[in-house]
Parts: sequence; structure tokens; C-alpha cells
Amino acid sequence: MPTWASCHRADPLRRHSGFSLLELLVVLFLISVMAAMVAPRLQRTYQAIASSGDRAEVVRRLELLPFLARENNRALIIAPGDADALMQVVALPEGWWAEPVSTLHVEASGFCHPATLRVSGAGAVEDWPLSAPDCGVRDAP
Repeated sequence: MPTWASCHRADPLRRHSGFSLLELLVVLFLISVMAAMVAPRLQRTYQAIASSGDRAEVVRRLELLPFLARENNRALIIAPGDADALMQVVALPEGWWAEPVSTLHVEASGFCHPATLRVSGAGAVEDWPLSAPDCGVRDAP
């Protein structure tokens, strides 16, 4: 004889409805385990999005160098390694800095001679080439 047959319910027409406490606890446990696995990845994703926005802002500001030279009607000539002079001309986001690896020369007309900048930010140091004639950042990682 099956065990369920020996257990009579008070009302045979009423079916079992709802969840037991054990079932609810198991579901809550599984949800908490999944949340614990996802939370660190969300934090890394948030940091990556924030740093990519900063990186795009650095590229945008560096590409404004010809405009700044034309606006001030004077050439920008910054010697290699002179990060302070470059930072006075271009305001980069907090935590970022750049210094010329080769001489940075932007004529008063806005023509930019090819140069390389060493850019640091978001935990990395990279060399970014600036191309003529518009100081476009080529292959910025």
C-alpha cells in the first residue's frame, strides 16, 4: 500500500496549494548564491565602462590641440618628457596624465606634426601616436 494512501486529508477536494517553508528557503539560497557570483563581475563591468568613458574623453581633448593653437594664434611646442607643459595646455580627467615621447609641435595654423604621447590612466601606461595634420589619435587601445 502506498504511503500517501494511508494519509487522509481533512478535505479530499482541497488540493495542495502554496509552497512549503523548505522550498522557499532553497529558492532564496539559490538566488543568493547566484547574486554572490554576479556581483564581482558587475563591479568590474562598471569600472570598465567608467574607464572607457575617461579614455574617450582623453582622446577627445588631445584631438583639440590644433583648435587650441588656432584659437590662441600661437604654436604649441612641447619637449619630450615635459608632462607639466602638456597638462597646462590640456586638462585631462582625474587620474590621467600624458607626456610627449617625441616633440609635440602644433603650428599656429592648427597643423599638427606627427608625435607620440605616453598616456597613463586606468592602471595602464600606453604610447599613443598623434597623426598629421589633425592630431588624430591613431590606434588608441
